[in-house]
Amino acid sequence: MAELVKIPFSTAEFQALFERPHVAFIGRDWARAFEEVFTALSAFNFLLANAEIINTGKAADHKAIFRLPERGISFQFGAEGYRFSKEFSSWATVEDDGQILLAAERALMEGSTAKVASCSATVGVHIQPLNKSREEILAPFIPEPFKVLMEKRQTRSYATSFRFADGDAVIDFSVGFANGIFLRFSSSFNGRPPLPEILAKVRDDQAALFGILGIEEETNA
Repeated sequence: MAELVKIPFSTAEFQALFERPHVAFIGRDWARAFEEVFTALSAFNFLLANAEIINTGKAADHKAIFRLPERGISFQFGAEGYRFSKEFSSWATVEDDGQILLAAERALMEGSTAKVASCSATVGVHIQPLNKSREEILAPFIPEPFKVLMEKRQTRSYATSFRFADGDAVIDFSVGFANGIFLRFSSSFNGRPPLPEILAKVRDDQAALFGILGIEEETNA
């Protein structure tokens, strides 16, 4: 039987990279792109006070950042690509959050010659077991020679990582939450697949990793 856990904090990020740097997004197309994204996000109560423009230093560092703090959402773009991030991410709000991503993305890309070469989705999850210790849950993943050493010495961190052809995963102790486990996993895609396809892959990856860890999120239903 799966160990019940709660998830006190999680983040999600979507990042798209262009085939080549679209310098126009920090040059001649800058004002158009900024205004179009601003207008699109205004439908979600975006305020100009929550926009930040970074135009100092290297050209690759130039970017515009739009924040919706009440939703924990930010969207930013520059010459090399764009990024959408969400704090306190949840499957319960993923459809609403996805609409904001699509609106900002569409506003940015329409009228430009920029093309997405690849994109990635990354989820970071802090997990707290309700009955077991994190050490019990992670024990099957610790090589036998290290288990004796860990019993003798106070273990403050544990990390293991995997790199796949289409992504990666990291399992570690959570720094921010007592008896917590931190899980981060990413999936990469060629081009820009439809958002439902990306979300289905992320959901499948989470289910697979939770299954491997032998955990299940507690629900109030």
